[in-house]
Amino acid sequence: MTSIDLVTVCSFACVLLLGLMALTVQDMRNKQPDARIKARMLRSFSIEGGQPLPTAVSFDATLFKVSRHGNALSRWVAPRIARLRTVAGANGLRIVICAAIAGALLALAMTSFMPLPSFVTPLLLLGLPLLALMQVYRVLVARFQRRFLDGFPDLIDMIVRAVRAGVPVTHVIGAAADECPEPLRHEFRLMGDALQLGIDLDEVLSVAMRRIEVADFSFFCVCLLLQRETGGQLGETLENLAGIVRTRREIRLKTKALTGEARITTKILAAIPIIIMLSLYGLNRAYVMVLFDKPAGQKLLTFASISVVLGILVINKMSKLDTSR
Repeated sequence: MTSIDLVTVCSFACVLLLGLMALTVQDMRNKQPDARIKARMLRSFSIEGGQPLPTAVSFDATLFKVSRHGNALSRWVAPRIARLRTVAGANGLRIVICAAIAGALLALAMTSFMPLPSFVTPLLLLGLPLLALMQVYRVLVARFQRRFLDGFPDLIDMIVRAVRAGVPVTHVIGAAADECPEPLRHEFRLMGDALQLGIDLDEVLSVAMRRIEVADFSFFCVCLLLQRETGGQLGETLENLAGIVRTRREIRLKTKALTGEARITTKILAAIPIIIMLSLYGLNRAYVMVLFDKPAGQKLLTFASISVVLGILVINKMSKLDTSR
C-alpha cells in the first residue's frame, strides 16, 4: 500500500468517525429532557398528518416565522430574539448586548495582562463574549420561568373558581390577567386580547405555548384542548393540575435545598484565593507582587486562575439536578 492509499484510507476513516460522532451527539441532544418536552408539546399541538397548527395572524403572527430568504444564522437567531422579548421585554436585548460587551472587555484585559499562549488569544476574544451572552440569556429565561411558575397555581385556582361558577374559560383567561402578577399578567392579557378578536382557542394556545415554553403551562393548554374535544369536568381537571404544578414547584425547591451545600462550597472556594491574596497584599506586598512582576509568577497566576474557574464550573455542573421532567 502506497502512502497515497494510506492517506486516503485514513481520511475516509476520520470522516466516517466524525459522522458517527455527530450522529451520536445529535441523538444525545434529542434525548435530553428539554428536547423531549419540546417534542411532546409539538406533538400535542399538531393536527392529522403531523402538520402543526397554523399560527395566529394577530399579536404574534411573526413568532418563529422563518423567511425563505434568510440564512442559517437568521433562522437560529430570530427565534431566540423572540424568546428574549418574551422573557425580558424590550430591555432583554440591551441586557444581552451589554453582557457581551462586558465579556469582550474582560477578554481584552485578560489578553493584555495575562501571559497566555498565542493560540488562546483569538479563542478568548471570541469565546468569552459569546459565553457571557449565552449565560445572561439563560439567566433571563430561568428568571422568567421561576416568576411564571410562582403565581401559576394561584391563577389556575382562580380559573377553577370562575369555571365552577359558570363563566366560560375563554372569558376567564382575559379577566384573570388583571388579578395576577407579572409575567402572568402580560401573557394572559395577550391571550385574552387574541380571543376577543375572534381567534380560535387552539391557535391562541398554540402560539402561547411556543412563546412561553414552560412545561407546566403546556399541561394547562393540553387540559383545555382535551376538555374542549372530549368534554368532562374542567374544574376538577384544572384543580388536579394545580396540585401537580405545586408538587413540581416543591420538588424544585427541595432540589435547591439539597444542592445548597454544593453551591455554598463553590462560593467559598472561589472567595478563598481572593481573600488570601488581599490579606497577603496587606501584610507583605512584595511577597505577592512577585506573581505580577515576574514572568514565572504571571504564568503561575494564570494557571491557578484557569484551574479555579474550571473547578467551579465542574462543581456547578455536578450540583445541578434535573427537575424539568
